[in-house]
Amino acid sequence: MGKTDEMLIEEIRDGNQKSFDELMQKYQQPVYHIAYSYTKTSAAAMDITQNIFLKIYENLSKFRGESQFKTWLMRISYNESQNWIKKNRKHLVFEEVDNNPEQESGTMTQEDELLASENRTLLLRSLYDLNTKYRLAVILRYFENYSILDIAEALDCSEGVVKNMLFRSLEKLRSKLNLIDFGENQ
Repeated sequence: MGKTDEMLIEEIRDGNQKSFDELMQKYQQPVYHIAYSYTKTSAAAMDITQNIFLKIYENLSKFRGESQFKTWLMRISYNESQNWIKKNRKHLVFEEVDNNPEQESGTMTQEDELLASENRTLLLRSLYDLNTKYRLAVILRYFENYSILDIAEALDCSEGVVKNMLFRSLEKLRSKLNLIDFGENQ
């Protein structure tokens, strides 16, 4: 079993650089996903991810442990992504979604792979139509498996608000994807 966040943080505070690398590796993917959900480009998401971990490293002494580390990290990720959007709003461009090279194709036919890729693209495009807070809630819950409580703490709202956001987001996604399915465009 790996080290807990608390153990890693204590080691980092004692000067252990390897522990920071371990902590960064543990959370790099969810932080990247949050940044990507705002920027819609890989390069910008990587830049934001690097900035977030630099901020974490510089400000780890300010983490008081009143919430879980991952909640604190997600809140910083959310804030940094929002700041990036404010600074770069007029330069935003949609980046097409490529197939995930980490996924195994297994026994999928070429037609199945193409259909899966199209479905992923449609889902992500539909996600981008959501309000940024709603999109973040969906990504944290369904892509990163965060609890409702963790999402509420990261977004600084109540659990009821998060549940409402998720419900409304899923309804909007279902509606949008059903319209696309039948060839209708909005």
